[in-house]
Amino acid sequence: MSRLTPIVKVLLILNIGIFALQYLLQNYGIDLSEMFALRYFGAETFAPYQLLTHMFLHAGLWHILGNMYALFIFGPSLEEYFDSKKFLALYMIAGLGAAVLHTGVSTWEVQNMQTQVEEFKAHPTPAEFSSFMKGEGFYVYDRSSEIRDFINDFEENPTSQSYISNATSLVDNIAYAKRNIQTVGASGAVFGILAAFGIIFANTKLVLLFPPIPIKAKYLVFGYALYEIYAIWQANPTDNVAHFAHIGGFIFGIILVKLWKKRDKPMRWN
Repeated sequence: MSRLTPIVKVLLILNIGIFALQYLLQNYGIDLSEMFALRYFGAETFAPYQLLTHMFLHAGLWHILGNMYALFIFGPSLEEYFDSKKFLALYMIAGLGAAVLHTGVSTWEVQNMQTQVEEFKAHPTPAEFSSFMKGEGFYVYDRSSEIRDFINDFEENPTSQSYISNATSLVDNIAYAKRNIQTVGASGAVFGILAAFGIIFANTKLVLLFPPIPIKAKYLVFGYALYEIYAIWQANPTDNVAHFAHIGGFIFGIILVKLWKKRDKPMRWN
């Protein structure tokens, strides 16, 4: 591991300092995520600056520890390989690129959800409501027996205006919540760092924490990317990880390294 380099040090201080500020302000009822976390492009609470500010907020202790540990381990070697300006550009562009891809996918998903909302409102049947809840409202449906009981009662009273009104209200509430889901974290930027490390220091051997065996950086890093692709394909509704942001950061990391490839510094694939 290389010495702690200037930009890595600044990024560690910023991220950890802002995380501490998040924690302190929460004690006074102030949540920085309300203003600075990222939402999808069409959200009522979206603001362009969130594409940048969300990168310096984190959802919890393990979230920031994971990101900062990766930055601490892989960042210094890259900053020494490039210069500090290029390393900072790699970090920021990968993070912004990850945010754009994630938000673009979220926009598409929200549009599909809105289509389901409109279909239900046009035909407010128990079947349409049940389909929406099992999909978009999975968290509520899976964890609330009251909702499942409500669906059963709705099926027995499909023309009841009371049931239709309550179902419509719940659909609107879930749709509003999903339109304003918050995304925070430096993971997209960190995945750009991982991609660059996996290319430039491909054959550097890293030792895993579990199991404690050595593995070449290119296998570890690109294996992790394959896992992210698998997670996207699996589409687990209980997974609240922004996998598209991870892949976005990874892609932008690869692109930047290729663009910056110097003739006197060939890539070390072999």
